[in-house]
Amino acid sequence: MDVPLANGSIVRSAYGGVLRRLIAYSVDCGLLFFGLLVLQAILFGVNPMVALMRTGQQFTPTQLHLWVFATVSTPSLLYFALILRSSRQATLGMRLLKLKVADAGGGRIGFGQSLLRSAVMLMPFELNHAVMFHLLPRDAPPPPSYFIGLVVFLALIAAYIATILLTRRRQSVHDLFAGTVVQRVG
Repeated sequence: MDVPLANGSIVRSAYGGVLRRLIAYSVDCGLLFFGLLVLQAILFGVNPMVALMRTGQQFTPTQLHLWVFATVSTPSLLYFALILRSSRQATLGMRLLKLKVADAGGGRIGFGQSLLRSAVMLMPFELNHAVMFHLLPRDAPPPPSYFIGLVVFLALIAAYIATILLTRRRQSVHDLFAGTVVQRVG
């Protein structure tokens, strides 16, 4: 596929497929997991929610959800948004798998575009957090709404993957929203 650049030159490009993108995303999630554990250990000595849970403290679903949003979701969103708009246009996982995110013309994306792409990309997982924290009772069997929430979460993940397979430029839902493409490099 030929991609015209803003300066008038044309670059040969192939788009990133599902497997390559999933592996890159898995690498990034693994790095984020360990990075966030280290960050919490540095900032808090030990995760205060874990420490309080050991004392028998009970937390509301909203408190737990806010804690995860503040200590996992927000740093993850910023990781993706800041790194994808950098000069490398790729997360660490993407660089390992020779992928980069570009705008429709093959150029670097701006912060707003990167933030939108990252927020839409992480949306299914925020839905999953809501399902897990608000619809799953601690001391009773799960109600039907919990299973409906899980089905919706899985359907969203399937839709994100299906759009990569079904669109000409291998764009997922978050790429379509932000007007980006994932290109193979090298």
